[in-house]
Amino acid sequence: MIQVRRINGERFTINADLIETVESTPDTVVRLVNGHRYVVSEPMDEIVDLVVKYRRKVFFSFISGEALAARAEEEEQ
Repeated sequence: MIQVRRINGERFTINADLIETVESTPDTVVRLVNGHRYVVSEPMDEIVDLVVKYRRKVFFSFISGEALAARAEEEEQ
């Protein structure tokens, strides 16, 4: 999930896994796979950076969890 701001400054959260496209028209428009569109104040590059950071965080927490589980399994043997 990423936090963004509407044009009026109101903060809200978007599920980064549902983002289909991000356009700069000149306002930044985020379109989700379900067709919903959101006009946000963050520039397109910042939205992309937020999604990349979110996915890294999820990926590394998953990898760390697997590593911990493997170590625990080895210790049990």
